[in-house]
Amino acid sequence: MFQRPQAPAHGHSLERRASKLSSERAAPARPAGLSRRLWQRKSRLALGMLVGLVGAELFLALASPRYTATAQLLIDPTDLRVVDNAVTSSNPPSDANIAQAESQVRVLVSENVLRRVVEAQALDKDVEFTRPGSRLRAALEPILAAVSAKPSAEAVEPRLAALRALELATAARREERTYVVDLSVTTEEGEKSVAIANAIVNAYLQDQAAARAAAAQRATTELSSRLQELRDRVRDAEDRAETYKAQNGIIGAGGTLINEQQLAAINAELVTARARTSEAQARFEQIQNLQRSRADPGAIAEAVQSATIANLRAQYAEVIRRQAELSSELGGRHPALADVRAQVRDLQRQIGDEIGRLVRATGGEYERALANQTALERSLEAVKRDALTTNQALVRLRELERDVEASRAVYQAFLVRSRETNEQERLDTANVRVISEATLPPKSWPPRTSLILLAGLALGVVAGAALALARSGAGLSLVRASGAGVPA
Repeated sequence: MFQRPQAPAHGHSLERRASKLSSERAAPARPAGLSRRLWQRKSRLALGMLVGLVGAELFLALASPRYTATAQLLIDPTDLRVVDNAVTSSNPPSDANIAQAESQVRVLVSENVLRRVVEAQALDKDVEFTRPGSRLRAALEPILAAVSAKPSAEAVEPRLAALRALELATAARREERTYVVDLSVTTEEGEKSVAIANAIVNAYLQDQAAARAAAAQRATTELSSRLQELRDRVRDAEDRAETYKAQNGIIGAGGTLINEQQLAAINAELVTARARTSEAQARFEQIQNLQRSRADPGAIAEAVQSATIANLRAQYAEVIRRQAELSSELGGRHPALADVRAQVRDLQRQIGDEIGRLVRATGGEYERALANQTALERSLEAVKRDALTTNQALVRLRELERDVEASRAVYQAFLVRSRETNEQERLDTANVRVISEATLPPKSWPPRTSLILLAGLALGVVAGAALALARSGAGLSLVRASGAGVPA
């Protein structure tokens, strides 16, 4: 009969070790078993603690301190109302206020503002901004140089590097439902953070003033470039109007056209001439009627104004009175009456001759008055025709004058606006106020050394424990694999 071969002695040893490891594998359910397994591998746990402490010390040695300084600004979208016609909007709609405030927050940390700070603070010569992470880089440079044989890439331009580093070190945030903006700057030095934060605020204020001045200057330049053209347009319009007036005889004086003044003057003269003509005609006809009627000289009306007639009438009345007296005293046949009668006849002849002369004189006066009236009437008709022609020409002239007035109004508006914008270049209407300047801050990073060491120690303990437990599981798998290779 065949006998069953005996298993080697080392097979029983592996089975015992596998059984022991299996029991240890099941131990984590019991704290005592977990502690025993960790204690058995305390060297790995100690190694993890040591690595954690060394890592914490290395972090403290290489980590740069960080200081954050904060300044606060009040950016009101409604600008100061210094002038009525500002170039920039001084009172935007209420729904645009928030958007404008957010836009100003972006402007606060924009490249234009930060570039001013880089130049003002000479950050392109500051190692912190031209070579970020300089401590870690200095520590790793020998290692990187030994590992890599390739030459380093060309260095970035210092100002650009400083600008990019400043962008990363700067943050701006608007508090909710307010126009208050917090500006924060984080650097390795507290004084530097304060200086840069305040410099950014000043650069922002300068940038806003410069932007508004540039806008006003741009408007002034555009307006000024148009002024000469508008001035020439006004001059051309005035020349066209004056030329048209001269060509059409439209001449004015004292705000009234000459032909209108002539028309008024001739009308007044014509009224006077007609009155004189009527008066001369009436006197002429009256004296002519006296001549025709051969009325008694004593009955000549007083209206016949003549000194000669008046004298002859007085003489005639005296002679008639003497004739009556002599006739009553001496009788009608007395020789003395013959001389008196001769005087009466002579006076009658003289009065008749004077009346004839008056008829000729008043007739001539009447003819002259009538001729003057006729001449004035002809002049009036001529002036009326000229006035009618002038009135027709005035229609076109008024169009030309309206063109002159419109061109002059536009020119005056541009001139006034140009001067206003020129003055606005010197005004800063931005409604921005610094609520609080940045002050020296406490160190915000890294935390206290004790906390870093405790954190490193804790991480080392956890890593050592995980390593110990992982090694325990790997040993069990190895034993099981070895046991599987032994024949039964």
